[in-house]
Amino acid sequence: MIADPGFPPKNDLMRLILLLANILCLAFSGSMTASCSGHVSGTPLEISGKTITVRKGGDFQAALEKAAPGDTIVLEAGATYSGAFKLPKKPGSEFITIRSSAADLELPAAGVRIDPAKYKDRLPKIISNVRGEPAILAENGAHHFRFVGIEFGPTIEGLYDIIKIGSGQEKNAEMLPHHIEFDRVWIHGSETEGQRRGIAANGRNIRVVNSYISDIKRKGDESQGIAAWATDGPIEIINNYIEGAAQSILFGGAGSELKLVPTDCIVDSNHLNKPLEWKGKEWVVKNIFEIKNGRRIKVTNNLMTNNWAMGQDGNAILFTTRADNGDATIIEDIEFSGNIVRGTGGGLNILGNEGSGGHRLTIRNNIFDDIDGQKWGGGGHFMKVTDWDGMVIENNTVRQKNNITVAYGEPVKGFVFRSNIIFENEYGFFGDGTGVGQPAIDRFFPGGKIIGNVIIGGTKERYREPNVFPPSAEAVGFVNAANGDFGLRPDSRYLKSGAGGARPGADLNISQVGRKGQ
Repeated sequence: MIADPGFPPKNDLMRLILLLANILCLAFSGSMTASCSGHVSGTPLEISGKTITVRKGGDFQAALEKAAPGDTIVLEAGATYSGAFKLPKKPGSEFITIRSSAADLELPAAGVRIDPAKYKDRLPKIISNVRGEPAILAENGAHHFRFVGIEFGPTIEGLYDIIKIGSGQEKNAEMLPHHIEFDRVWIHGSETEGQRRGIAANGRNIRVVNSYISDIKRKGDESQGIAAWATDGPIEIINNYIEGAAQSILFGGAGSELKLVPTDCIVDSNHLNKPLEWKGKEWVVKNIFEIKNGRRIKVTNNLMTNNWAMGQDGNAILFTTRADNGDATIIEDIEFSGNIVRGTGGGLNILGNEGSGGHRLTIRNNIFDDIDGQKWGGGGHFMKVTDWDGMVIENNTVRQKNNITVAYGEPVKGFVFRSNIIFENEYGFFGDGTGVGQPAIDRFFPGGKIIGNVIIGGTKERYREPNVFPPSAEAVGFVNAANGDFGLRPDSRYLKSGAGGARPGADLNISQVGRKGQ
């Protein structure tokens, strides 16, 4: 990490030395160029070893062009750099780092999520001044750029992407941008106009960590904090706060020339949220997290809060194949574990009947809390589902106000539902045109295993396999359900009611979900 480079020297002798250096540089070169050390009018870049400093009013694009692999570009804390900046393709595999001039001790420590309210005065701001263009564009194979301690403001009228990585029109894999990283940055839309998208992450080896993405919302249009569709990964999204009205994070949803599938992606320890003050406004709200096309994606230890019926029916989490990418569209080998989903009109919407379908989905050790259609709009059920191949739902704790399932269309093959704590409510397992309980299970989950569950308010007559049926939530013996702690007390009679005598329900340290190392 670099030290604070300081700002224009106050010592008169130093001013004289810099002036003489510039005069000598002019004498030898015939013009003021960025190759001279010191603040130079025309192209005010200061180059010292492997550090290029761009003062307020300086030419950031020139610094990007000038920088070599391994260099650091320092932008003045508090200054604004306006332009539609493009990351150039360069040789080598060392990162070019773009960072704030603030000293390391004036920024969050490595691995700590940034808080804009605390650090915004120490961040330089990059903002697009060209309508319809992003603040940062990476395409044509640009690679190995890292941004640290930077603010990115909204585009003009909130159009399109603040940061655009890739185009989706690449003709060969070598054209994909790669190794682009954002660490402890603040990306935000306009409070009044919103923003279409924070980051379009269509490249390889993309990392967004320890950052804060806010006010990503649109009227009459979808919006995403981070979206990736024209990439084969990997992508890491770790320890961020992300607001997105349509989705905080979306994989898939559009096609690409190369028919790529987002692959080997990690979404870990983030807080995905919709501010409650958006409710009742015109911002188009749909879901919290969605995969429409993806392979080997792990979604772990995230806090996901607040979702309501508006642009859709209020379901928070979607795994729904959409054939925007033709037969290349697929969802397979997805792990959704250790998360808390709280405050939503519905839990899961799972659909695998487009493209090459949905295969092997695991939903394990999560808490779904305050799933309430009357409060948030929507059905209030845990899971709406059709046409899937391989689904394991185990050790989840679910507090929902309506059905366990709404199953319809084609059946789910290879279904396992075990060791969950969930409410039966009126219908429990409900199947369209079939009824409730075992008939619905046999029709829509043929051969499925529904075993070792704690089904609150249910009756054994509805289920062929062994489960237990407490009369109320109070009878289960939760540690502190009113405050969201659904662990089982040591005196709970259901501690060994899971499949094979295992502990049922989720086992989470709720204070650590949605964050890492803080």
